[in-house]
Formats: sequence, C-alpha cells, structure tokens
Amino acid sequence: MRIRFLTLVFGLTAMASLIAPCFVGLVDAQKQGATLWYPVATVKRVDKPNRQRAQPVPRTQKTALLTLQWHVIKRVSDTKRAEADPSKEFQTGDRLKLAITTNQNGYLYIVSQPHDKDGVMLFPDLRINKGQNYVLKDTEYVVPSYCPKLGQEDCWFKMTPPAGTETMIVIFSRDKITDLPNEISTPYAPVKRDIVEQLIASSQQKVKQSSGALAIPGKRAARYATRVQNTNLEDNEELIATIELTHGE
Repeated sequence: MRIRFLTLVFGLTAMASLIAPCFVGLVDAQKQGATLWYPVATVKRVDKPNRQRAQPVPRTQKTALLTLQWHVIKRVSDTKRAEADPSKEFQTGDRLKLAITTNQNGYLYIVSQPHDKDGVMLFPDLRINKGQNYVLKDTEYVVPSYCPKLGQEDCWFKMTPPAGTETMIVIFSRDKITDLPNEISTPYAPVKRDIVEQLIASSQQKVKQSSGALAIPGKRAARYATRVQNTNLEDNEELIATIELTHGE
C-alpha cells in the first residue's frame, strides 16, 4: 500500500511538473493575444460630417484601437462546413458565409461592391441581429445567417457566373454613419458606389493586417483568419477592410 501511495504521489508530482509549464505558456499566450486584440492607446476623436454620435466624447480618449477579424466558411456537404482559405480560387456553385468579429462595440456595415457598379448592403440585414447594425464586441456575426422567407434556417452565398472577383467592403465605425443604410426595410438595400468610394478616400486610417491561425482571446483560433486594425492615433474613427474572393469557372 505504501509503495502504491508513493508511486501515485510521484506520478502526480511529475505530471504537475509537466503541466505547469504548459499552463503558464497558455496563460502567456492568452495575455499576448489579449494585448494584440485589445491594444489600448490615447486617440484623438475627430468630428466628421457624416457621423451621428449617441453622446458627446472628449477630444482625446484612451480606448482600444478599432480591430476586426474575419474568416470564410464553406459548405462542404448538407451536414458539414469548414473554414476556407480566402486566398484560394472558389468555383461556381460553391456556397460561402462570412464571419466577422470586432474587438469593441460599434457600427458594422458590409457592402457587396461589384466593379464600377452600385453595391448592395449585406449587413445590416433584417434576418440578422434583428436588423441592427450596432454590434457587440467579441461576438461573431455570420452573413448570411438564415433565410426564413425562403423556408431555410441555414442559407449561403452561392458563387454564380460570371467568373471574376467578388468584392466586399467591411466598415466598422465608432459612430453611426448617416450616409449608409442603418435601418433597412428589405434585404440587400442598394448602396451608391460613390458613397463607398468617398468613405474609403476620406478615411485617414493606417491599416495593420495579419493572416493565418489567429485566436481571439477566449475563443478557438480560426484556421484562415484575417485581422485588420486601424493604428492611426490621430483618426481612429473607422476601420475599412476590403475582402476580395477569386471566383473561377
């Protein structure tokens, strides 16, 4: 009995010695991930003519830099989905979703923007988040989510001809942007191309981007994630990301 007891104690001690460094490494990784996801800095708050603030803000504010992360989900079969590498070519018939998470509360807009044409609003959408474009931090929003009018609880974007580049513009703002639809009555509300182009041209953002297996603190790492951050301390009012997916035949 004594031998067994000593053996058990030794085994637990040895196991603890092996687990402890792993646990410390995990904690360190989480801290590092939190630092990258919630980088706090003193930023200058800029008044812009096409913004609507819920309340007054100070001239400077200590806050997290605007950051978002996205990845693409592909339908493999009726019962299986998988993360897809957005750098690879997609084919006609492929069914996709876009998943986006932000590091703070704010206003999210996603526009499908064909080349040299007006676009359509993918988010906000009456079928997602109760039609609201005010999103909560660390919450994943999947577009499209569901299509009750089509009798489908689970729906997807389908790659249809012609082949080319599918472009989506993702805009994340601290304040409501009055030039874009914030409340829509029907899905896929039209968006004038010049409005989107003006927002991009007038933004003073400095973009830092990274891709790969990226984890948001407290969540499982996405295999093919892209993280975008506005690092401009003089104008951190919005973050605009362009997503381009190659569509083959």
